[in-house]
Amino acid sequence: MFSPHILKITDNFPENIKQDIDNIIHTLNYSPIWQTIEWQIMLWETGYTNKSFFVWVYEETKLISYALVEKRDIGWWQTGFFCIGGPIIEDESSTSLLSKTLQELSLQENVVFIQIEPLSPSILPDFKTDSYKDFIEKHTALIDLTQDDESILARMKPKGRYNIRVAEKSNVEVEQVSYNEENLDIFYSLLGETLERDGFAANSREYFQTFLQYLETYNLGGLFFAKREEEVIAGGIFVFYKKTALYYYGASSSDNAKRKYMASYLLQWRALEEAKKRGCEIFDFLGISSPDESNSHLAGVTDFKLKLTNETKQWPESQILVLKKYMYILLKMKKVVKIWRNTISRL
Repeated sequence: MFSPHILKITDNFPENIKQDIDNIIHTLNYSPIWQTIEWQIMLWETGYTNKSFFVWVYEETKLISYALVEKRDIGWWQTGFFCIGGPIIEDESSTSLLSKTLQELSLQENVVFIQIEPLSPSILPDFKTDSYKDFIEKHTALIDLTQDDESILARMKPKGRYNIRVAEKSNVEVEQVSYNEENLDIFYSLLGETLERDGFAANSREYFQTFLQYLETYNLGGLFFAKREEEVIAGGIFVFYKKTALYYYGASSSDNAKRKYMASYLLQWRALEEAKKRGCEIFDFLGISSPDESNSHLAGVTDFKLKLTNETKQWPESQILVLKKYMYILLKMKKVVKIWRNTISRL
């Protein structure tokens, strides 16, 4: 018999349930770190979520499906539920009960909608394909780490292999560094140059501080620097969780005299080597532009990532269940107007 449960996530979350989550994620080919208790606590500490909930279904004593949902502000004093990288479904017959339980929680918390970004094609009953805000890019580039180094290099573009060699011959050195204020300052300064160059937005310095502390606490990766003559000219934050390595954030100097050393390419290669040492089987570059999208904001990073692999993947579309339809329509219209104004301001 199936039994559904809801539990708010706190610092003293039951260890036996953490172990059940760990056991089910261990069976997956792709390990979604976003669907772990520790990740949700990290988000709460950074202020990116109001609170998070663990919604799950057991069959007797076995966890067979669950969703970790984040309650986030969406404007106009409204909130929404977001389930990133989930739900995790081991038994398809439990989806109706999981959906019903999510809806009950959503009514209790008075949210506008529940949005899920699944990594498998399962569709929860009553949900429809749509999204308010996606957190996972639907197209990504991957490297199969079960291959030997020669096979991985062979699947790169010639320019990718060449740029790695350029960095090596230029005496670029890569190392993982411990979190401290000085290293965070170096990375955040490089990130500022990158954002100005590529036109992206950034999380706060406080977010990166909490994020890096979290990675070190649980030995899940952290900050890597690429140096030449003791000067840091590129940096990256990498996450290693079970079978999956994630290239989460990257930053590099905008000085062309330093960019010619191709440090970012060797940075990726060394992180890939570390991922293999840790037993990861997939290296995910975490987002590229859609093949049919022109003038994408991801065009530059996509060109960089696809020099290092020819393997791409498309994740399933997001799904949503709207509980306050009129408010949802108004919020979507607000987003459209904001995008239109930003576009006009850049003309």
